Amino acid sequence: MRRNKESAFIAKMYSGGIMPIFFHPDPEICVKILKTAYEAGIRVIEMVNRGKEAPDVFPEVRKEADKMPGLSLGIGTIYHGYEAEKFLEMGAEFIVAPVMNPELGEYCRNNETPWIPGCATVSEVFQAQELGAELVKIYPANILKPAFVKAVHAVLPNIEIIPTGGVEPTFESMIKWLDSGVCCLGMGSQLISKSKIAKGNYKSMKEEMKSALEIVAKYRLAE
Repeated sequence: MRRNKESAFIAKMYSGGIMPIFFHPDPEICVKILKTAYEAGIRVIEMVNRGKEAPDVFPEVRKEADKMPGLSLGIGTIYHGYEAEKFLEMGAEFIVAPVMNPELGEYCRNNETPWIPGCATVSEVFQAQELGAELVKIYPANILKPAFVKAVHAVLPNIEIIPTGGVEPTFESMIKWLDSGVCCLGMGSQLISKSKIAKGNYKSMKEEMKSALEIVAKYRLAE
């Protein structure tokens, strides 16, 4: 369900439907994941800053993303403004955080950068909205559950939400979140599994991504 009809960033996230979340210390593997996702139809993707190699890997991923029309590439696991600045200079299009840090929010607002903070309470969601966030990530979603989304929207009806952490690429898992009113779905290892990467099974990964996108598309046609 799309609540914000004016924001270009929200329009992109909503139309994307699913945001895969990934990182690997090998830039060649990261590029393979990126290409697989794009070929599956993914148009919004988040690389996370979860290894010392990330600052070296991101430019390689950015270079490939530039060859993919319509793809938006963000950087996740960002805690502070100075980290955001480093990756924005490398071409990150939006910032994702696991926490709600006002300092980071102020930095992103001052730099007119889309920012998706991680929130686990209504107060954090409200604070994020006050700092200019149009979309918040509820994390960890496997603990907060879809009912939390409805509770947030009861008092903050205009904020957009993306759940991450525990969302699975299955009809049963996805439909519960879509029914709760989220803007899009974030998926990490459930969609980009270590076993598939280890086996080089990118074909299976692509098919699973396609299937997940189809679930979102069919749901929205019926809305």
